Amino acid sequence: MKKLLLFLTAATLLAGCNRGPKLDPIVQAYYRDSLASLTERCEKVLKAAYMAENLLGEKTDIPDWEGYPVQLWEYHTGKDIYLGEPKRGLVYMLNPSPEQLARWVVNAVFDATGALDPANIEKTCSFIQWQSGAQFPVKGVVYEDMYTAGFYEPYVFKDGVTVYVADSTYLTVEKHPTDEMLEYYLNLTNDQLRPNTGRYARISSTTREMYYAAGGQADVGYSDDGRRSQAWLGEVGRLYREAWNSDKNFLIYAWAKANL
Repeated sequence: MKKLLLFLTAATLLAGCNRGPKLDPIVQAYYRDSLASLTERCEKVLKAAYMAENLLGEKTDIPDWEGYPVQLWEYHTGKDIYLGEPKRGLVYMLNPSPEQLARWVVNAVFDATGALDPANIEKTCSFIQWQSGAQFPVKGVVYEDMYTAGFYEPYVFKDGVTVYVADSTYLTVEKHPTDEMLEYYLNLTNDQLRPNTGRYARISSTTREMYYAAGGQADVGYSDDGRRSQAWLGEVGRLYREAWNSDKNFLIYAWAKANL
């Protein structure tokens, strides 16, 4: 991260960047002089993408995600302490490249704070690494053992947000999904879900409240139980697709504005 400490002289402010929307000259200079260093840092973030284990294929015709290179991944957890063996997962993901993530981070930090403080850049990278490994699950199951070490609980995701399946046939008390359940999760539509969704949006655990505070206009409900509208799914998906072809990710910016 030493290059992040680069002093931005008047000469560097003349640097340009032809990709994406018009950017502040300071950010343009950062792209020229320091983006390589941040890209290396973001490569480490993406190494935490534990679900990117076995690539099964790519689809560009998933509803609402047409034209985007969504990849189907198969992965396995560690040995589950209750099942006695690893659990299998299937998930569609649209994860950024290291350089793409670096551009999202630097713009989010600058737009939120008006400066490129290396401490804030590192704080943002570290949080994304810890929270998601920069993995964006379009659909499928995500296993996490955050409450009990070695017990990999399944969380169903859609459009980067935790969702809850309405049909109890596809739920298990033991929380060990079958292959049939895994396939079902890959093809969920909103009408197969309970009305409420999870609170947080990948890849930086953005909440609805952060979204509103950053200028979000859609009515997506609130984080309180019973108020977590399904509209959050559509808006998170829209913003992530918008970010995919841009140097800016509004969801990361909203987190940065609230936390830096």
